[in-house]
Amino acid sequence: MWIPTEQEKYGVVLASFRGTIQHGLPLEIGDTVQILEKCEGWYRGFILKNPNIKGIFPSCFIHLKNAHVKNKGQFETVIPVEDSVITEMTSTLREWGHVEAALCEERRGFVPPALACDE
Repeated sequence: MWIPTEQEKYGVVLASFRGTIQHGLPLEIGDTVQILEKCEGWYRGFILKNPNIKGIFPSCFIHLKNAHVKNKGQFETVIPVEDSVITEMTSTLREWGHVEAALCEERRGFVPPALACDE
């Protein structure tokens, strides 16, 4: 039975979750989530950058963080309680992760000129 969460409201994803189960919410490492309900080791909620898509995910994949809750209930808003330096560092590291992934993808298709066939 799903129970609305009182204290567990906000967290950061520690491990990717494909979300391949029914109502599963795919998560990437570093995503921040708002938690709405819990049930036997699972949370139901959404990724803060895309609040329109809700789903379930394992609670063990989430590191809970402190947050203030405004407008408790159906229209509640979670405001993270974090040092601004940590927030900026997290944002920068996420951006670097995307850049690194793009560079790795680019390198996969690269053939050094010495190995390329001249036609």
